[in-house]
Amino acid sequence: MWLTRSFFIVLWGTITALLMKKPQVPQEFPVDSALLSFSPSKQTADTTAVILNWSRFPNVVRIVSLLCLPELENTLASIHIWNNSPNRILKEDFAECPPDRLQITNSPSNLYFQARFLACAEATTPFCFIQDDDYLVSPEIIQTLRSRFSNDSVSTIYLSPPHEVMSTILKRIHVKSKIHTSFAWLGYGAIMRRTQARDFLALMQHLNVSEDEMKMADNYYALLANVYPEVWFDQGIELGGGQAFTQGAEGDERNNKHIAQAAKYLDEIINCTSTLCISQPVPFTSLDDQMLSSVYRAPCVGSQCLLETNISLLPSTQIDVGSANQVLEIEKVNRKSFKLNDTEDFLLHPPSHAVDGNPQTGFCIPKGVRKGDTIEIDLLGAVAKSRQAEVVFLVDREVRSILIAAATLQFRGNDEWFESRTSFTCVSKGHDLHECSASTPLTRFSAFRIFFQRAIERRGCLQEIWMREQ
Repeated sequence: MWLTRSFFIVLWGTITALLMKKPQVPQEFPVDSALLSFSPSKQTADTTAVILNWSRFPNVVRIVSLLCLPELENTLASIHIWNNSPNRILKEDFAECPPDRLQITNSPSNLYFQARFLACAEATTPFCFIQDDDYLVSPEIIQTLRSRFSNDSVSTIYLSPPHEVMSTILKRIHVKSKIHTSFAWLGYGAIMRRTQARDFLALMQHLNVSEDEMKMADNYYALLANVYPEVWFDQGIELGGGQAFTQGAEGDERNNKHIAQAAKYLDEIINCTSTLCISQPVPFTSLDDQMLSSVYRAPCVGSQCLLETNISLLPSTQIDVGSANQVLEIEKVNRKSFKLNDTEDFLLHPPSHAVDGNPQTGFCIPKGVRKGDTIEIDLLGAVAKSRQAEVVFLVDREVRSILIAAATLQFRGNDEWFESRTSFTCVSKGHDLHECSASTPLTRFSAFRIFFQRAIERRGCLQEIWMREQ
């Protein structure tokens, strides 16, 4: 896949005046097959994909056909379709998928979101990938999720669009050292351990939740885990169609009611105000203290890799509260503290736009960089090169000036960081865009990053990242 798609699949073609200021994007970046070979950490098929069907069956067929692609055979052992609709479905409905990779449950009743946890809990694999039926997640992103997730991962990893990433950040709460959590949606794509699904269902049973609360399990999962959710900016494709479950003010009110109830349960668990914590150990809910991460992440389009940055993208938020039941109120407080331009770049120019294969979109840094800030690409394995290669960044003039004045390019090999032998060289491509590049100093490396050596307060944008023969 690496050699046929190119490293970061983007890329920047020759710009001429005849293009009316619109850049050409070649279908593939011309990387010599002798130049690079990429070996992400080898995976075995140890993950079950869980898809719910209700009113968007054509979407489900499309999603399953993607999940059954050969490139996911080393990641997904099976695809479990849980049909909440009264209209039965059969393996024959999915002609593009080998029957032995499919499992179908025609539920006698609509179990809503509880169904995805039941499906994961009974999986034969240790991990589960979960998504709704109105979103498309590309194979390389599913592989990236699995590469970064393990039995030691503290949090489920959630994919989310920018406005939902921000909502998760604004809902983060901390109560002394006991409560440290927030809310995140599973439906955009998420990976969890089978044990997490089982423990969550056990907790809901111990809490003696109502049937309605169990059906709305998504609204309880992240909060009751009592860990800060690891949320990545997504690259998802919205499919739409059918009848959306959450619609308008009524849907928002229902969601908020269940989020508030989840917070109430968390307070009871932590404060030991119910018989649950007295009679037996509490499943699922973490009682360990946790540090708040300031790293933003976004998976790449076209290749298995992950962008990570600790650059400040939002103003500071308030997280310290008296109890978990203030989770919705703290989001309102934090939103009111923001000015309009505080969130514009976060929502319209997120980090995911630097690795989406489209040079007409970009990741914009709203307030500049601090000393020690980084923009890193984790390659999830090692790259071996037989000839000289260089990393290229397509940037605007502001980021160009920051790179030249305050940044170095570093590569990770054998768990150490090494600087490039050359400084950034930048070439104008017209239309206020520049290609800035530096060569690789190592024969093998597993990540590279821009390291900012001093602070510069200046807004700027990074359009794309790729590698090429020097």
